Amino acid sequence: MPIPGPHVHRQLISAYEQAAARLESLRAQLSQVAAQRERLEDDRSDTLTKLAKYYLPDLTPESIQQTWAEIRPTMREILLRKEHRVHELDEELKDQNTIRNGQEADLDRLNERLDQAEQRQTEVADQVEKYLQEKSEFVDLSQRASMAEVALERAEANLDEVSQDAARKLPAYDEDKLFSYLKERKFGTSEYKHRGLNRSMDRWIGKLVNYREAKRSYDYLTNTPETMRKIIAEDRLALDTVLDELQRHRNEASDRFGLLAQIRAVEALQDERKSALTQLSATGQKCESIQAELNEFEDPQCDYYQEAISVFRGMLSRTESDQLRQEARRTPEITDDQIVASLRGVESEMDRTELAASRQQDQLQMGQQVHEAIGRLVQRFRASGFDRANSQFSDSLDVTGYLDRANSPADVDDVWQSIRRSQNWGPTTMDRITKVATHPMTQVMINAMAHAAAGALSEHARRAGGRTRSRRRW
Repeated sequence: MPIPGPHVHRQLISAYEQAAARLESLRAQLSQVAAQRERLEDDRSDTLTKLAKYYLPDLTPESIQQTWAEIRPTMREILLRKEHRVHELDEELKDQNTIRNGQEADLDRLNERLDQAEQRQTEVADQVEKYLQEKSEFVDLSQRASMAEVALERAEANLDEVSQDAARKLPAYDEDKLFSYLKERKFGTSEYKHRGLNRSMDRWIGKLVNYREAKRSYDYLTNTPETMRKIIAEDRLALDTVLDELQRHRNEASDRFGLLAQIRAVEALQDERKSALTQLSATGQKCESIQAELNEFEDPQCDYYQEAISVFRGMLSRTESDQLRQEARRTPEITDDQIVASLRGVESEMDRTELAASRQQDQLQMGQQVHEAIGRLVQRFRASGFDRANSQFSDSLDVTGYLDRANSPADVDDVWQSIRRSQNWGPTTMDRITKVATHPMTQVMINAMAHAAAGALSEHARRAGGRTRSRRRW
């Protein structure tokens, strides 16, 4: 059984929310890594403090405590500013998600209203068509338009044939020097004035090239296409007169049943839907922007972290690891060697933590890209009208499974291709109306004309009604 468009639409929204949940999970994992990094930094700081005490026995504890007191408040202030900004973004993201959820609900309700309005338009259009089909004047006019269309199509085909024949044959006449010579001298017409030997020579040449018959053929090829165009133009004007009368009947019927008002109501809802989609897209982009900024704070290279590292490294720049190890080797005691070895162990563990954080950061970045790609997929799905009630998909389409397995934006793009291949439009009453027309008012008249003309003339009536597209909006 085909899967309805609104159902697939809900699956896409669910996949979008699940991708956001995965981002939250990845950020939580990175927060754990950050906590571990902070613990290692504290361990390193403690180790350096022990080493400083060992190498500086003449410094009082008050002096060392004073040194750390100058550094830690600065770092705490930086971290507090970062935490405050993260809190602000978390609150803003919650607000935007609430707005987005409300817009999603509004769009669903708007879709229902639009579906109902279109169904009502279809019902009114059917009433107008039935009324016109039962009106004897409209039936007579439709048959006249159909027969005029048949004659016009035949005349246009004949004109094409004659024009092609003239284009193919006339150059031979123009290239015949003897024929051109007699034609320029007006031979065989009342305008020919030559006498005596010249007249005799021209007659001899005329018999030689069979001029009279050739001239009749030349005149036919030259004049007939233009004559036919004038006749066709007159026939088109006559058909336009019939079509104008048909449109008058159509408009009267439309006013009687309120079709144009219903069409305008549908158009207004379609415009409202476009505006709703624009607002929903803007809200989605704002959510993604906030999430991207939150992701940046989980990156060790973010501005707040760099500021803190700068302060901390400034304090440690006086005691490089290699220098500390060399100093430890010069002393006979092993205490400082043990402290330096412990420091190197902490730094090795920090390197491993940084490597794990880098891998998780890559996963977070890719997860953000996939989340944004799903958001774009939802927008494309809506922009194509696939979320509407008359949109259907093959029951083999597994959107949830496809997106669960999507590991990159390219995978999400492949899902869009699968959606497009699986999509088709369900049958509606308006599908029976010819696709030549571009406006519901024109569609109604053409469909009514086709039914009124009936039989072999039905298709000609459709094509005749279709000519109104080049003459007016509907």
